Amino acid sequence: NVVGISFATSAGRAFYVPVGHQESQQIPLDEVLGAIKPLFEDSSITKTAHNANFDTMVLKAYNIDVQGLDFDTMVAAHLVGRAGIGLKPLAFQLLNEEMTPISELIGTGRQQITFDQVPVSQAFMYAAADADMTWRLREVLEPQVSELDGEYVMKEIEAPLIPVLVTMQRNGILVDKRRLMDMSETLTNQIHDLEEAIHQNAGQRFNINSTQQLGAILFEQLLPLQKLRRMGLPAPRRTKIGYSTDSSVLEDLRGADPIVERVLEYRQLSKLRSTYLESLPTLVNQQTGRIHTNYNQVGSATGRFSSSDPNLQNIPIRTELGKEVRRAFLAEPGWNLMAADYSQVELRILAHFSQDEGLLTAFHLDEDIHAATASQVYNVSLDQVTPDMRRLAKVMNFGIIYGLSPHGMSQQTDMDLHQSQEFIQSYLGKYPGILEYVEQTKRYARENGYVQTLLGRRRYLPEINQSNFHVRQSAERMAINMPIQGTAADIVKIAMIRLNKRMQSEGVKSRMLLQVHDELIFEVPPEEMSFVRNIIQELMPSAIELSVPLKVEIKVGPTWGDLG
Repeated sequence: NVVGISFATSAGRAFYVPVGHQESQQIPLDEVLGAIKPLFEDSSITKTAHNANFDTMVLKAYNIDVQGLDFDTMVAAHLVGRAGIGLKPLAFQLLNEEMTPISELIGTGRQQITFDQVPVSQAFMYAAADADMTWRLREVLEPQVSELDGEYVMKEIEAPLIPVLVTMQRNGILVDKRRLMDMSETLTNQIHDLEEAIHQNAGQRFNINSTQQLGAILFEQLLPLQKLRRMGLPAPRRTKIGYSTDSSVLEDLRGADPIVERVLEYRQLSKLRSTYLESLPTLVNQQTGRIHTNYNQVGSATGRFSSSDPNLQNIPIRTELGKEVRRAFLAEPGWNLMAADYSQVELRILAHFSQDEGLLTAFHLDEDIHAATASQVYNVSLDQVTPDMRRLAKVMNFGIIYGLSPHGMSQQTDMDLHQSQEFIQSYLGKYPGILEYVEQTKRYARENGYVQTLLGRRRYLPEINQSNFHVRQSAERMAINMPIQGTAADIVKIAMIRLNKRMQSEGVKSRMLLQVHDELIFEVPPEEMSFVRNIIQELMPSAIELSVPLKVEIKVGPTWGDLG
């Protein structure tokens, strides 16, 4: 509930309107909403906010549809590469102003009160300062954004995206709580059976979640060093508290002992149960029956936005269990969910950046890109490409975007280090444009300290010139990846803005619900299926012009799990 509204009209000139404090002297909320609604809904009056998503979300709950929002100081700080993007740290760093911490007004721990209990005489200075600092931060950050080529990203992508995200957050997605609870019960039984099998393997009961106890069982009892050496497996890694048993260590040991697969499965099921099956039912909004995730525009260095409370972008997609969880997310009765997914968008962007003839030709001919790659690398015709050849080519195609090394290649395939090295060299020999892109991007990053997307979004990489090899190599991988992944993020955002605008102008009932990586999910009534399909195929492939066509795949089903 709104306790008060603060705003500024120039630097040093800010106001606070109390509407919900517990003390008696308040301005009636209806009177205030009636006065501010025309101002906030007037697109000719431009607005600035810090984390505008939150402010516009709250105002939307009071039937105020904010128009004219053209700058967000939190997003701007992210665009110019500031480490701290909170209002108070930014005010201190850029304005040399130390703002009052909220704890001074509401306290901490058991003594903490809510803001409506704070006297207006104290609240108004705190709240007005928020608006004042936001105004002043724009004055500092806006020239920096322009100077660093970020103006297009702010004005044409990030600011127009905020109302789209607010709409999606308010739409939410319908959830079958009973299905999730039944799954949780089934999973609990499976986890119990796995615990028993693991204890039987170990010959004793122990805490599977204890790194120390599991490490001792694995590397002192079941897989001592001599046995690992005989099997050609890596020696155990030591930590301060014992042996490392993280997932990468266990993945390397698959096949060495049945306990390894069981521990990996136990962890996967336990994480799925705690992260989704136990928590999701508690997050269903009682009034809507839906889960309403929050989208964070500054959630990653590449420009992708993240999802939280709950994170709906990380539900496993390739496992049957993940699909089962997704089947609990459904359309309202009589409607369907529609998923629109950019097909191999990052590889298409790589083709554009690298201008590699092989990649460009394969996409223009609409060939299976992984089969086409295998055909090139193995020097066979397309019809002679085997599933194994295609699988290795696919690992390499996606791996090159993330700076895949011979070691990484050997971990993802059954090739040894030498074979992986030869495969990568053969791949880059067949795609010289990609090799040139990789080397040129690293050179650019070393000389300029940053890389950028097609539309000018930057990522700063001060570590690129570090003397430490591992730190430098990590920065090089980020340099190769960011222009591609960041451009993909910008493409999806532009598509979302255009789709939302068209859907609003046409007055459709269909809703955009979720964004998951390169995929958008809609909820569509039967009479609008063809319309929504048509605008998706019109607007998504044309979001940006590349040297190769963008392609969108559309799937329809009653639940999210039926879409992929």
